Parts: sequence; C-alpha cells; structure tokens
Amino acid sequence: MPADQRLFSVTQFLLRIATLICSIIVAVATLVLTAVVVGWSVLLTAPAMLTWLGIPLDVEGVPLRTILNASFFFVAGGLVGTIFLLLVARATSAIVDTAVAGDPFVSDNAERLKRIAWLLLGVMVVEFLSTSMIVWIAPDNNIAGHIDAGDGGPSLAGCLAVLLIFVLARIFRHGAEMRAELEGMV
Repeated sequence: MPADQRLFSVTQFLLRIATLICSIIVAVATLVLTAVVVGWSVLLTAPAMLTWLGIPLDVEGVPLRTILNASFFFVAGGLVGTIFLLLVARATSAIVDTAVAGDPFVSDNAERLKRIAWLLLGVMVVEFLSTSMIVWIAPDNNIAGHIDAGDGGPSLAGCLAVLLIFVLARIFRHGAEMRAELEGMV
C-alpha cells in the first residue's frame, strides 16, 4: 500500500473517531443543557422545592442563579462549537474520500473547504462569546476563574488557519475551473 493511501486510511479512521466523539459530546451536552434549563425553571418557579430537595441556593458564596447562568453559556457554547466541529469532520471526510478516489480538485471540495473555514471561524466566535458571557455573568466569583479565557480573544494561529483554509478553497475552485477548461478543449 503506498504511503499516501496509508495516510488516507489513517485520516479516514481518525475522522470516524472524531465524528463519533463529537456525536457523543453533542448528545451529552444536550442532556446537560436540558438539566440546566430545568434547574432554571425550578429556581424561578419553585425555589422552595430546591431547599426541600437539599439543593443549596448558593455554593461557596456563589448564588445558584449565577451558577446556572454561567453553566448555560458554558454548555450551550460547547454544544454549538461541537456541532460545528462535527460538521468540519464530516466535510473533511468527504474531501478525503475524493482524494482517495483520485479526484480531489473538484468544485465540491472548494465549497467544503469554504464551509470548513466558516465553521472554524464560528467555533472561535462561539468560544469567545460564551467565555465573555461567563466572565461577565460571574466576574467576582470562582466560576470565571475556572474558565481558561486565554488572552481574551481568538488565537493568532486559529485566525491564520481559517485564512489559510479560505485561500485553499479559492485554489481548489481555481484548479477545478482550470481542469474543466482543459477537459473542454480536449
């Protein structure tokens, strides 16, 4: 088996694993988000029920409402980001499939690359927004200290990667157009 075929096989295997892991995370995050919403509704409509169940209305001085608000943005941001990554894995898998078939320079792959770039940009935006909301909701509480906000913005490497993928999408589109022109001449 040629080295590039082994690389494609390993890549396809890893993409399948990534897709499975993302799918599991989406399912778990959906359940957790549902629990947070139920917790909110109980806190807003029947706080006495929480006391009766032995659930404290504050944990280490942080009100339960603050914890639920921060949890909502943490889990919702993670859920949306994971859905975006799941879509990235699927699009990447489709690109690898065309490469395995020996025909990667097709217009569909240009569109897939563009979609991947937008999705990765979306992941960065969602991460920034959800982290910002958590820090805004609980600036003086322990919650904000547990969020790794980095420098407070998207990474330079991430921005360059997204830009590179947009450029690759244009290159793929141009390559597909050139090939279509050549096939039309022959």
